[in-house]
Amino acid sequence: MKKKIPLQVLETIEPYVNKKGESFDAIDPNGFLLKFVDKEETSDFYFNVESYKIENGFKLLIDWKPNNKQTIANKKTWIKAEQLDSYFTNWLKLLDGYEKVKTVFDDPILEAFADEYFSEFEILDDDADVKPFKTKQVLLLDNHLDNIQKKIEKYQTEENKSEIQKIKSDVSDLRNNLTKKPKKWVIKQLSKIWAKITKQGPKLMKEFLNETKKHAIKEGVKLIFDKGADLIN
Repeated sequence: MKKKIPLQVLETIEPYVNKKGESFDAIDPNGFLLKFVDKEETSDFYFNVESYKIENGFKLLIDWKPNNKQTIANKKTWIKAEQLDSYFTNWLKLLDGYEKVKTVFDDPILEAFADEYFSEFEILDDDADVKPFKTKQVLLLDNHLDNIQKKIEKYQTEENKSEIQKIKSDVSDLRNNLTKKPKKWVIKQLSKIWAKITKQGPKLMKEFLNETKKHAIKEGVKLIFDKGADLIN
């Protein structure tokens, strides 16, 4: 496939191939040259490099959303190839702006719990934004998530039904991505799930997040000791 694209084009987009960041993911371009999406699960923001032409200069067709601070609409246009970094950087600044701004849509309690749990993991690997967990680590995490998925519904009431179903949905999504996403993304999602469980109260915390189980997960992710799977079930 790559030999059907001029080398000049491939060299231009090479720095963006498998590019990872705090606020975005690189995904299958599905016919485009590059495709990036906002990591926020409810967001439809994206940045695509759709095509190229080498006529009167090397140009790229890009499509991105949001266009700027004044709108959430997309924009599609041809740019000079050397302008790609500038347009992509501006898009990232918009994502960072959304991440930092405080609104009535945010839940500071959930955010505080998620930040607390995330800080307890020591992910020092230089490749944490790129490489997935090792297979034994994946199985350890999956056992923990499977335990939550099987048992959490018994704590469901009419009052917390939507929250419990959202936890189950998040757990299912994370299990499906354990072998597809990098370590840092996985731990961030796990921290969010733990935060949602914590907000439901001490009863669920004792069932799913007591110190022994949390320790088994954290140490298992770092060291993979033999009895880790037994401790989290």
